[in-house]
Amino acid sequence: MADYKTDMRDIKFVLFEHLNVQQLQKSEYYSEYGKDDYEQIVNEAYRFAQEKIAPTNEDGDKLQAQFKDGKVVLPESFKKAYKEFAEAGWIRAIFPMDWEGMQLPWSINQYLNEVFLGANISFSLTPGLTGGVIGILLDFGSEELQKKFIPKLMNYEWSGTMCLTEAGAGSDVGNSRATAKKLDNGRYLIEGQKVFITGGDHDAAENIVHLVLARPEGAPAGTKGLGLFLIPKYRVNDDGSLGEFNDIKTVRIEHKMGIKGSPTCVLQFGDQGKCEGYLIGEETDGFKIMLHMMNEARIMVGAQGLAVGSAAYQQALEYAQERLQGSDPAKWRDPKAPRVPIITHPDVRRMLMWIKSATEGLRALLYKTALHADLARVATDEKEKQYHEDLLYLFTPICKAYGSDTGFKATDFAMMVYGGYGYTQDYPIEQYMRDGKIATIYEGTNGIQALDLVGRKIGWHKGRLFMTYMNELGGFIKKTKGHPRIGQWVKTLEQAKNKLAELTMRFATVGMQDMSYPMLYAVPYLEVFGDVALSHLLLEQALIADTKLNQIYKDSGVKTESDKKKYCEEHPDAKFYYGKVQSARFFVNYTLPQTLGKIDMIKAGDKAPIDMIF
Repeated sequence: MADYKTDMRDIKFVLFEHLNVQQLQKSEYYSEYGKDDYEQIVNEAYRFAQEKIAPTNEDGDKLQAQFKDGKVVLPESFKKAYKEFAEAGWIRAIFPMDWEGMQLPWSINQYLNEVFLGANISFSLTPGLTGGVIGILLDFGSEELQKKFIPKLMNYEWSGTMCLTEAGAGSDVGNSRATAKKLDNGRYLIEGQKVFITGGDHDAAENIVHLVLARPEGAPAGTKGLGLFLIPKYRVNDDGSLGEFNDIKTVRIEHKMGIKGSPTCVLQFGDQGKCEGYLIGEETDGFKIMLHMMNEARIMVGAQGLAVGSAAYQQALEYAQERLQGSDPAKWRDPKAPRVPIITHPDVRRMLMWIKSATEGLRALLYKTALHADLARVATDEKEKQYHEDLLYLFTPICKAYGSDTGFKATDFAMMVYGGYGYTQDYPIEQYMRDGKIATIYEGTNGIQALDLVGRKIGWHKGRLFMTYMNELGGFIKKTKGHPRIGQWVKTLEQAKNKLAELTMRFATVGMQDMSYPMLYAVPYLEVFGDVALSHLLLEQALIADTKLNQIYKDSGVKTESDKKKYCEEHPDAKFYYGKVQSARFFVNYTLPQTLGKIDMIKAGDKAPIDMIF
């Protein structure tokens, strides 16, 4: 298996030149960190991902998680790396210093998600969910539960899961059949089965803490009747030591297309009538509370798409620069012409350019969405807080769905760069593709995310979230469409923005009479929104890069266009900024014309799928 690589130069550009995450130091909550601190953390995380996590990736895929005698066994390399992961404190990244956390911004944590997932998705899923359990306990757990569970979760002595899905219910969470009966000791007796539980059982932690949705006795049907319960695999004594087994049986683990090192379990709670859980919040607040964890997880799943897409690009680029095949296009009729690296061929360059621009735009989208969460946390003005929260909520389903779809498409293009070799296990792309596909499915399929965008987020607060983004985008367009270089592409973005607004109004009006129309076209609508958002962010980056590139030319005395390109070939900083401008140029000119056509298709509203007799 090839070594893990990602584009660290672009990562630092997004964090420190585009988004200026160092601005957070002005706030009291993030005052401990400046740019130098962040750079040190970024470098150390990349080193850890390459040296400690990436070497476990092949074991996860080949040795896999095993189900033996009713227990889940992980590869030995996983267990060793989990211990090192815990000792390095990465699980503590975003949690408060009051709980011995690092108190890092969520925008920096998005970077951690990218490199850890990129190094080994199977390995990184369980610590990610453990962090989610800690977050729920900090926000909603009682003081007793916090003291009893958080320290061991922080040290990864214990790990955590999220248990929503049941057989036959799938994404219809409100159809849950798991039950909860209150006991005299204040705890609840839980009975039911949950499926597709990531990290539901394993031998890398001495206890596993499950967050489980179940319906208390007498509670109403649907999601409004669900409670959230914290259920440890082994009961926990008052002194923090482990007590008796808590009647949670691992029925089996799934045999999957990818992420084979991550145990996906079927869990039976209360098979012997002895499974006790702690209520978190009120009896029927479960789904509302769990949404907090789900929304964070959805953005992390978007980062999974970015992770595989970026890693696939690095591998495909390196392969294309080394693999000799065919002759230069200028000499293609000459059978004696020397063989050239395949990166010389226009179609290979097109595919590489798409992966480069799409993953760069996706990185900006995910990091910026996380920054909105950070800025909402530290905002002292209510309007400012609302502004950032609105954009965070609006872009959450787009991060998940567009991010995972884009990442998977990137692995598809990367495999085409390799040709037949990409389809073999001799190279990493086929595993990236297999591991990346699940991101389009779990944490709510991408169709569910599209329905969330169309059915909830767009119309929320009388369209306030959508208009907030339209105003931001309109302000950028107004300021930059006269720019001598970037302006021509901004005008294309303006066309797409205006047509997106028209389409959204059409959804709102026609959908009032016929909901099947926006539901039928929700997925392509989300794709359109993602295309517009990535074009916007790439053009923001191009504006910064063009300014810095012109300054480099000026300082170096480079004037002619031919000299500028030659200079960029020889100087890394100039080459990078030149590449940023080209990414925006390509993505806008290649993607947005297709986006405009897709908008026309959606507006036409053909309902053949509805009318079809299957």
